Amino acid sequence: MTRTTLRVLLVAALMLVTLAVLVAVRGHEQTLAEGRVVLVELAPVDPRSLMQGDYMALRFAIDNELQARTVQAGSPVLPRYAVLQLDDEGRATLAELSESPPAAAAARVAMRIRQRDGASSIGPNAFFFEEGTAEHYTAARWGEFRVAPNGQALLTHLRDAELQRLGVIAR
Repeated sequence: MTRTTLRVLLVAALMLVTLAVLVAVRGHEQTLAEGRVVLVELAPVDPRSLMQGDYMALRFAIDNELQARTVQAGSPVLPRYAVLQLDDEGRATLAELSESPPAAAAARVAMRIRQRDGASSIGPNAFFFEEGTAEHYTAARWGEFRVAPNGQALLTHLRDAELQRLGVIAR
């Protein structure tokens, strides 16, 4: 292989990687802009990590229900989507499990189920925040997600028991 051919292949590979990243970023931006707001009850685990900076380790109440259904099914693999029933304020409870996202409904939304360390979850396992602002998040009881029609969910904020957003207000 000549040097010229190698350079062309490297440039083509770099362009493909860049394109893939841009498509992924665009998808996340679209979910943040147009996704449905869903509030999922938290079960906080640990507020800090000395190695990674300040963060709150998260577990969601719905994850506990997913774990119970895994035990009932006798299989570590669940369907791909958790179908959530929403109340008037957007708070979610687990309605059912499904292999595909159901048709759009006013009071229902589907979130993808992730497998991590042998456990099922609908969201991330941590929420990072600016160092020195941990006290702003100690009252967290709800996670605010933006959910796309395909079940992709992005955690955007934490909320307290009265559903008020927590965090530092931008200056």
